[in-house]
Amino acid sequence: MFDRDAYGALVRRKRGEKRLSQENLAEDALGDPGRKGDISRIENGKTAPHETTILKINAQLNISDAEMEPIRNSASAAAKLGNLPTLSRDELELLASRFEVEKPHDKTDAALRELLGQKAEEYRSYRAQIDAIDDRVASLHNLKAEAQGAAERLDFDEVETLLARVDEVETEIVAESKELRAGNALLRNRPEDAFRHFSAAADAFANINTLEPARRRLRYEDQLYKHGLRYGGAGLALSAQMIRAASATLSETETPREWADAQNALAIALETQGTRTAGPDGAALLAEAVDAYRAALRVRTEADGEGKKSLALTIRLQPSEATLKDADIEA
Repeated sequence: MFDRDAYGALVRRKRGEKRLSQENLAEDALGDPGRKGDISRIENGKTAPHETTILKINAQLNISDAEMEPIRNSASAAAKLGNLPTLSRDELELLASRFEVEKPHDKTDAALRELLGQKAEEYRSYRAQIDAIDDRVASLHNLKAEAQGAAERLDFDEVETLLARVDEVETEIVAESKELRAGNALLRNRPEDAFRHFSAAADAFANINTLEPARRRLRYEDQLYKHGLRYGGAGLALSAQMIRAASATLSETETPREWADAQNALAIALETQGTRTAGPDGAALLAEAVDAYRAALRVRTEADGEGKKSLALTIRLQPSEATLKDADIEA
């Protein structure tokens, strides 16, 4: 398997060593400076060049057969994720670039392997979600066949029951596609795009169950939260934003359990942000977190008869990370 990403990185590095512009290389290797766009596409792994083009570029940049051998006989990128300890520095940086890691060249080998190990774990979960789509499609096909049989029997009640389930499964497939797009965005460290896809997935259920969009958002926010906790960036803030959108459709009196869960999740997201934010902004986030904890306790304690300290046990922060004391949320 020809690894066009690895070849592109090699060409870019060799061209830099020779201090050639893309236009210079296009003229020297391809006989046309106007083909610098072709060089750019090769260097960015956007195209697998023809063999004659490879030979011309290699001749100009003194790229040897030994350097080309691992590129021509490369394992897939996914396979490399499962074999991180054996990868070279160039291979580690190439894999990191697939996940759009910022400045991978500034990280040590150990740091890159640790980060890619985390990404590999996320990738395996993501692939399992993709594979599960086949099961949904098969289920949909079976339901439609059963509906056709019920229609033949003029059993219209059964037809309606089956078509309602078809509607649900089709909605689930649409939502899962959006969830997968969100997962793809998180793998590439794009939490803003993930937030947009998660929001669309949640809204897809509005006609199925009025509470489902909020429930979905409370499920999705956890993925944004964990991404922010692990990699930094906008994940924590977007987690809080997702929770607030869920809370807007919940009621303390009509849906107390979901509302309290949302307040507790919001408190956690705000507390984590607050501990990572210096100055008055951090203090403001912690104050909001206290208010959210108090709101959650108001419902949890009354509805479940639980002691106030029991709610603190549900938070996702490790004890060493928490800055709000039990006294703060009991006050």
